[in-house]
Amino acid sequence: MHERRGHIRVKTPVLIEFPHPATLKTERSFTHDVSETGLRFPTPVELQIGQELALTLQLPFGDTPFHATGEVVWIREIARLGATQYDVGVRFRWLEDPDRQRLLRHLRTFLAPRV
Repeated sequence: MHERRGHIRVKTPVLIEFPHPATLKTERSFTHDVSETGLRFPTPVELQIGQELALTLQLPFGDTPFHATGEVVWIREIARLGATQYDVGVRFRWLEDPDRQRLLRHLRTFLAPRV
């Protein structure tokens, strides 16, 4: 099977926040995986493909939060008991370069060769 992504995704729980599209209430989730170009996370919020999200990301270890703009590129419904959950794939559309570098440094800690 051919991998379509050009960037490795790392399974790491990054805290993300975004405004609920209808209520503007802050929604929170933890990512399933992250790359330098996007991320995947679960949410009970019904989003739309092509929707733009204003994201706040908090890397582990108390680093300062940073902001990004993402576009929803795919959505999968997750079978759960109770309220419907969605698995959402987001591509970064805007991310300041210093913040992209911080994200890359975080991701590289998972890719370092083990001795």
